[in-house]
Amino acid sequence: MTPQFLRSEAARFREMADAVTDREASRQRLLAMAADYEARAEAAAAAQPIEVQTAEPEPAAAPDTASEGGEVSKKPPSDRRLRLSRKLDS
Repeated sequence: MTPQFLRSEAARFREMADAVTDREASRQRLLAMAADYEARAEAAAAAQPIEVQTAEPEPAAAPDTASEGGEVSKKPPSDRRLRLSRKLDS
């Protein structure tokens, strides 16, 4: 459950508690539920990553790639295959 959902449910329980004027036990139970949901929302918000990206990320600059001769190339590789810098024994 998301923090937004938990907070909206807590607000709904508070509204219900305000509407119940003749039964104090029901009112107290609804307020306790609202406090519980609010605490759960705080815990859920604390557990979420600090920075959540909602927009598309900006294109990153092409990383520098080193060739076998030690030269640095600025252009990205033409394919997505992994290039090893040394030969592996078969």
